[in-house]
Amino acid sequence: MQSFLRKLNSIFASSTHQPAADHSPDLFITDELFNNYSFVIGGLFTYFNDLPHEEKLRFVKRVHQFKSSKKFHFIGLENNEDTAILISSSAIQVTFGLKNYLLSHFKDIYILADAYRMDEDEELYIGHVAPDGIYLSWKHFLYGYSHKNDNINVAVHEMAHALLYNNFFAQYGIDAHFRLNYERFSNSTGPILAELITQRRSYLRSYAFSNLHEFWAVSVEAFFENPRGLKENMPDLYEALCRVLNQDPLTYNKLLKSEP
Repeated sequence: MQSFLRKLNSIFASSTHQPAADHSPDLFITDELFNNYSFVIGGLFTYFNDLPHEEKLRFVKRVHQFKSSKKFHFIGLENNEDTAILISSSAIQVTFGLKNYLLSHFKDIYILADAYRMDEDEELYIGHVAPDGIYLSWKHFLYGYSHKNDNINVAVHEMAHALLYNNFFAQYGIDAHFRLNYERFSNSTGPILAELITQRRSYLRSYAFSNLHEFWAVSVEAFFENPRGLKENMPDLYEALCRVLNQDPLTYNKLLKSEP
């Protein structure tokens, strides 16, 4: 899958989307909207349910703004507001500790019923990120959040890719904290990746061996799917992810700093 994504770098560099505001801390939402969103998100996201009320409010505000800033395309599925809320929640889960969280390069999100083929490629995809949008299989999205602690979550994986591309290939919506700390992350985890490739044994699933971009996305999956397991097995990697994402899923408030 990601051999395709590696071809996109030059395309991202020449993208021409118009800038948009990437955060709105004072966004007002009604109690009714908060309750509706909380009901939908809480039915699937343990991450959200573990937040204190104040942070739940912050999370819902961000989900609402993210959803409002995107166009959702349903392919083989009926247009569904709850689905858009849940897809948006996966993005906010990954970006919750960051100031710029809208992934504002991406205006379109494509939700497909099941695994799919792309162009003439015989490979089946369950998600990918391209210049024209973020693509996700709804069936596999639900699998990722329904099967806890297996370190597999296609939505988190693809949102991690989108976050990386938005900060290094887009022309706006860049989060300075993330960009600086990702560069440190890539430098500090290079030896870890080299050791994994050599030994072919790791707490992370084998797809992490592909390249640094996949190592990043697979690590973020494990970070949110089973943070305790990742911290126990790869503590240096866990701490590096805490720094770059400005959050620790094992803590009560999740966030390390309220304003990185």
